[in-house]
Amino acid sequence: MKVSKRLALGAAAVAAAAIAIPASATPGSRTHGDGTAPCADGTVTWSPTSVWPPNHKMQTVTINYVAPKDAVDPGDTTTITVGAITDDQSADDGSDELNGSGSPKEGLDWSGTGHSASSPEGSTATTTAQIRAERSGHGQAGRTYSIQVMCSETTAAGLPDPNGNGSATLTVNVPHDQGNN
Repeated sequence: MKVSKRLALGAAAVAAAAIAIPASATPGSRTHGDGTAPCADGTVTWSPTSVWPPNHKMQTVTINYVAPKDAVDPGDTTTITVGAITDDQSADDGSDELNGSGSPKEGLDWSGTGHSASSPEGSTATTTAQIRAERSGHGQAGRTYSIQVMCSETTAAGLPDPNGNGSATLTVNVPHDQGNN
């Protein structure tokens, strides 16, 4: 079942979505931009998936992870950790931005690498990252941020669950325009 809704939040338009992933989903790294991603045996959701306007301000991306509660291991803990954050208009270290994408004096266009949250399995673990609402005015593609997340489970005994680890790459877009060219 997929649920999708577009919301207006103040002056910023945001989009969010959620999808149920069966526990049998294969772990691995996938790239997703619709607000949902399978990760380990659970689901990652994030919002917003798109930010507007490109006003050069930092915007918070809320990232949630929930894995279904096992009957076998009722005391498991799930954790989500933000890994690398990059965008397609600069080098991986944030330098060498495309002409027209803002002022390099503003510093990195993202933050949150290493942010982490844990929760009892079956409950939602929530963390955040931040991205700058910015894109180059040249070209028509806008900017896409990629946020890598790692999902893991720990048993009640404190041991890593080898079947409860995975990663996903989440995307957030800053469009060139809102379709009115």
